[in-house]
Amino acid sequence: MGSRGQLLTSGLLTLFLLLPFSAFSTRFVFSGDLRGEIKPCGCAEEGDMGGLLRQATVLREQRATSPELAYLNLGNNFPKPSEQGNLKVRLIHTALRQFQPAAILVGPNEWAYGLNTLDPELPYLLSNQSERLDFLGRKRLETDGRHVEILGFLSSSLVYQNENDPPLVKSVEVVVPEWQADLTKTKPALSILLFRGTDVELEAFQRSGMFDLIVSGSTNDDELKQVMARKTKRGEIPMIPTKGQGLVSGMWDAQAGTIRSSGEMPLPEGLSVDWLRRDVVDDPELLPEFQTYNMEVKELFFTNLDRMDKQQQESPFVGSTVCQACHAEAFSIWKDSRHSHAFATLETQGKHFDPECLECHVVGLKSWKPSPDWVSPALKSFVGRTGFLSPQLTPHLINVQCENCHGPARAHLANPSAEKPPHPARAVCTSCHVGSHSPSFNFKSYWPKIRHK
Repeated sequence: MGSRGQLLTSGLLTLFLLLPFSAFSTRFVFSGDLRGEIKPCGCAEEGDMGGLLRQATVLREQRATSPELAYLNLGNNFPKPSEQGNLKVRLIHTALRQFQPAAILVGPNEWAYGLNTLDPELPYLLSNQSERLDFLGRKRLETDGRHVEILGFLSSSLVYQNENDPPLVKSVEVVVPEWQADLTKTKPALSILLFRGTDVELEAFQRSGMFDLIVSGSTNDDELKQVMARKTKRGEIPMIPTKGQGLVSGMWDAQAGTIRSSGEMPLPEGLSVDWLRRDVVDDPELLPEFQTYNMEVKELFFTNLDRMDKQQQESPFVGSTVCQACHAEAFSIWKDSRHSHAFATLETQGKHFDPECLECHVVGLKSWKPSPDWVSPALKSFVGRTGFLSPQLTPHLINVQCENCHGPARAHLANPSAEKPPHPARAVCTSCHVGSHSPSFNFKSYWPKIRHK
């Protein structure tokens, strides 16, 4: 055989050897847990990691070499609710659409922000949802006649809902037998679970043996000390980085039925992580969106300065810190009461953005209307004006304070002897401590807890 024939034979042999790997291999990439960190601040080199712009660059590069790339996001990307947070949510959704995710697990931050804020064009996944929700129940990927099943679990311990309402998410005890039966029928070549929950729930899925790969959202809050695995009594599973500082990935060889590491730092189950350091360039296609975001943030900043100035000039409410100067003993009693932590109660339940809840947990949220039996002449000009605007604009008016019970103090502050706040009647208490909002309320037992002169 001539040299040309030998070269042709050698080339065909090489192609034949490569075919099983290339035809039946998919790169799976996992991220999430952005928690509003859309771009690193760059203050210190050791903390300069992550960001949507770098993530976009790496995903684009990986897709160029791995067309069969499946990007899976474990959610928890949203920041805390705020006006600037609204701008971030828009930007995050824009980036996610560019990332072309196969599925996005609904995370606790998305839940807290409000499910109605989720982009319906994005494949949000919640496999243990009740019939009252309409997210994706599962995601099926096809790879040359073989299919992958992707499910997502969000623990009820991470979401808030009214205890009297039917549950919006199903428990692990309910879904394990349901999912086992389904996966037995569908017989996927690979089954993946995107998980957010407790160790007990995780161990239940590990015992079931129904998933080939489980990847967890991060339970770590310290981005300077990344923890990349969750340890249970049944072993370790990979966990994505917190604050979106890296991409977890692995190559699935469908023919061999294995996943192998493809990044710089090995993780359990054949995965690895690539850190998004400062040597990763910003994606030029996504950069204009960030420039728009920066302009919107600047405009919001100056708008809020005007709003804060107007509020301070016009609002009848001044906040309890001002009262402390003359009423130190009463302030101390208030500080040790649950009233002084009322806003934090809403935060733990993810309801600190709900006006119906805020009304009883901040000062002067709605237009102020004085009691019919007490209308101070000095405060008549303040009727109809508000107090609390947001935690960022009016931090001095969060929690239940002196003015919730005694009325606005601005006029009293200007003329203490002439403008004395009224002593509140029991009706002031029951305007909030009523019905299902405070079913155990009893004035005789509650009043001693906050009694003061």
